[in-house]
Amino acid sequence: MEYKEEEKILVAYLKGKLRARGVLKFPPDWHLRNLSVARTMLAGPDAPSAVQWKLCIDWALEHEFWNDKVDHLARVFNLWPQYVLQHKKHETKIKEEQENKQKKEIIKKLYLS
Repeated sequence: MEYKEEEKILVAYLKGKLRARGVLKFPPDWHLRNLSVARTMLAGPDAPSAVQWKLCIDWALEHEFWNDKVDHLARVFNLWPQYVLQHKKHETKIKEEQENKQKKEIIKKLYLS
């Protein structure tokens, strides 16, 4: 079974991140299992891209609770819905802050002119 380059890159990305955290030993079948999961993660026209999955991996490894529990792509795959929800909340918060800042600037201009 031939794996796509995108799938290999995703597995290598996670492995590199884990190595950077001090994980040096992997089970013998780790690479093959993660390639299979990567295939599932990237399958279908509506599937997130490898770049989006990398962002999810980064988020999971920085997350207060999940950071030490991510050691394979299946965990990342299961965390995708939580990542999307938190990412949308963060984007909404930033947008609201920008809107509030703009409103305050408009009010200042109205009263100072």
